[in-house]
Amino acid sequence: MNITIRQWAVFLVIIIASSLFPSAEVFPSHTINELKTIAEQGCVYSQYNLGVIYYGGIGVRPDFEEALFWFRKAADQEYVDAQMAIAAMYYLGEGVSQDYMEAAHWARKAADQNDAEAQYNLGMMYYGGKGVKQDFEEAVAWLKKAASQDYLIAIFGLGIMYYEGVGVSKDYKESAHYFRRAAEQGCADAQAVLAAMYYDGHGVKQNYREAATWFKKSAQLGNIDSQNFLSTLCFEKPWACR
Repeated sequence: MNITIRQWAVFLVIIIASSLFPSAEVFPSHTINELKTIAEQGCVYSQYNLGVIYYGGIGVRPDFEEALFWFRKAADQEYVDAQMAIAAMYYLGEGVSQDYMEAAHWARKAADQNDAEAQYNLGMMYYGGKGVKQDFEEAVAWLKKAASQDYLIAIFGLGIMYYEGVGVSKDYKESAHYFRRAAEQGCADAQAVLAAMYYDGHGVKQNYREAATWFKKSAQLGNIDSQNFLSTLCFEKPWACR
């Protein structure tokens, strides 16, 4: 069954840009001036939220430089979300000159605090050679740290890397293990790949009924490839779909 794993490998490289955006935790009960007063007293949450406000233009004119100023204040107190926000801004060149090395520096600070999103993103920077020397083994190591915390994209990524033999020895059985973990968490792409592995007998014993089951789950989540493959499978082997 011709499901190309490499299409998802490309997806993993580029997802870092979107997954680094800072999340909003703004306290609407405070005015900007009140937040600044609290932030200037060293409150890390107020510092971070001021960064979010200025970054997103929430009630103010967007100001990346002001956002970065407050994110740095919070990051200096080891606030993970602020560290990742700074990583995002350097990665994207918002308020600063684009600098992948600086982005990796800040992502590492958050990753060293055991933040799963940061670990995943740092792993992908090693995967793509962005801000660090490309190192697939190091990428795998960071993805495993994130996967140990059930970070879904990292689990899926490890499935790809074991399937392709990138940073690890090619191992279809281990690949199927990670794809199953992601599939059981509702990842439609992982469900599609696991279905194909059952169809082809890669890493698992060939089982058309299992293939149909996972294609159905993926198709119900809107995966077009799975919808097409399920139609073909049910036409060729209708007993597997009953």
